[in-house]
Amino acid sequence: MEVLKHIIHEAPEFAVFFSLVLGHAVGKIKVGSFSLGSVASTLIFALIIGQLGVSISPVFKAACFALFVYSIGFKSGPEFFGSLNRGTVKLLILALVVCVTGLFLVIVICHLLGMNKGLAAGLAAGALTESATMGTASDAINRLGLSAEETQKLSSNMAVAFAITYVLGTITVIIFLRNIVPHILKVNLKEEAKKLEASLSGEGKEISGSINPYSPIIARAYKVVFIPDSIKTAADIEFLLGDRTSVFRVMKQDKIFDCTPETSIAKGDIVAMMGNYSTVMNAEKIIGPEVNNPEVLTYNGKLVKVVLTNSRYHNKSIKEIAGDADAHDLRGVFLINIKRQENEIPMFPNTVLRRGDVVQLMGDKAQVDKISVKIGYVEKSSDKSDLIMLTTGIVLGILLGLLSVNIGGIPITLGVGGGVLVSGLFFGWLRSKYPVFGSLPGAAQWVLQEFGLSAFAAVVGLSAGPAAIEALHQSGPELIVLGIIVALVPQVVGLFVGHKLLKLNPIILVGGLCGSQTVAAALSAVSDEAESTTPVLGFTVTYAIGNVLLAIWGPIIVNLV
Repeated sequence: MEVLKHIIHEAPEFAVFFSLVLGHAVGKIKVGSFSLGSVASTLIFALIIGQLGVSISPVFKAACFALFVYSIGFKSGPEFFGSLNRGTVKLLILALVVCVTGLFLVIVICHLLGMNKGLAAGLAAGALTESATMGTASDAINRLGLSAEETQKLSSNMAVAFAITYVLGTITVIIFLRNIVPHILKVNLKEEAKKLEASLSGEGKEISGSINPYSPIIARAYKVVFIPDSIKTAADIEFLLGDRTSVFRVMKQDKIFDCTPETSIAKGDIVAMMGNYSTVMNAEKIIGPEVNNPEVLTYNGKLVKVVLTNSRYHNKSIKEIAGDADAHDLRGVFLINIKRQENEIPMFPNTVLRRGDVVQLMGDKAQVDKISVKIGYVEKSSDKSDLIMLTTGIVLGILLGLLSVNIGGIPITLGVGGGVLVSGLFFGWLRSKYPVFGSLPGAAQWVLQEFGLSAFAAVVGLSAGPAAIEALHQSGPELIVLGIIVALVPQVVGLFVGHKLLKLNPIILVGGLCGSQTVAAALSAVSDEAESTTPVLGFTVTYAIGNVLLAIWGPIIVNLV
């Protein structure tokens, strides 16, 4: 212990990274659908290490939080602004109800029990599982003009309250949504997911997925033997098999040709086709025996990720978008997957797409290029970030956060955290509309988000020091009870409003409740229970709204408690 204390004294930064190592290692451990998470784990270890006495510059803490909150805003921007429309108004209302209920509940409880601003902020951040609330509240606490000792005490209280209630908040929401809500609504999540899938597909059949020998989209070659004399072209075979099967090459007397719909087909030819797994595999009974011929299966294909930016297709279903396109352009082009905020969403004809969705297409190179241009822009496989835009966004956000408006003699300000969040939202949205600048690849966003928040939590925990133990003794037991209450009540209110007033589909409602309190672990739990990815359709909108609102609650709680 003395050796560790000496190392930390000589190099305080060691304590930060040591906390990160331990926190991320333990945070990855999963018990069922639950894991402590890197942020909560890092904070707990930092609180322990902080008992040795560590002094870390608050500038480093603020810089790390700025990186985190900007990346959150940048990622959520397209979905946040895209949610402000009629198509998602019910989910927007649901998120508002849950978040406002959480804010009101924390303020009332803390006034009734006489809890200080630090405990209030930590309770909100932990029980509502939004780490960003702790960051914006920390900035607000630093602006109260209190003594260094009092400021440190509030920060220590906040760290302890967050560490205790974050775990409770996550577990409470998981149990409530996975185990209790189905009984309250008298539904079976698996059955409801199947019903939703059927309504989205019109036929209960999901659109084919990725290409490999065992996945829904495959390529096979067959010798033409069984077809009737009326089948004379590639288009005839495609029509015979149906299900958007594409004949892309044909071998005639040892000569191989690329196929167009008009390419002639005769008995004895070998045709290479691509399409739905079951349809293509069944072709052996309709066309003839399968042939192992790598030459004819060689395919000039292309696999791309396209970001939807064309406003014409915003809030349109896959079926509507496909119906709007020329049938010839769609020939041989397959939809592989769709991601929204890094979450894969189910692909059915009636699945609605929104600006910022990432659509993966595969097929003939020329056809894929033609379709991609109509949808939006192709994501480049670049690992370079536009640091000028990144730093400009943070600088403008800080300046915005410093602005203050007097309302009734009370200065109202976003604070640095809120300002940078708004800046991130704007530049993320701008990037989705004009993708020629501001590149911030997903991997870079993840690093900024994970490192920024974890490092911020580490500094908060390390700075808490011995005062954290005192706060734990004084408020620990009541925080356990309050953490469960604050996590549960907004969910109950949201469930009532979503089910009785908004009439949301049970699966969409459960996903929306997960997102409203930004509990990604709960989404995983209910998706596993439903054996479907359909809860994601309710999650992404409320998650974007929840991230923003709960972060804004930080300074509001500090000023009202």
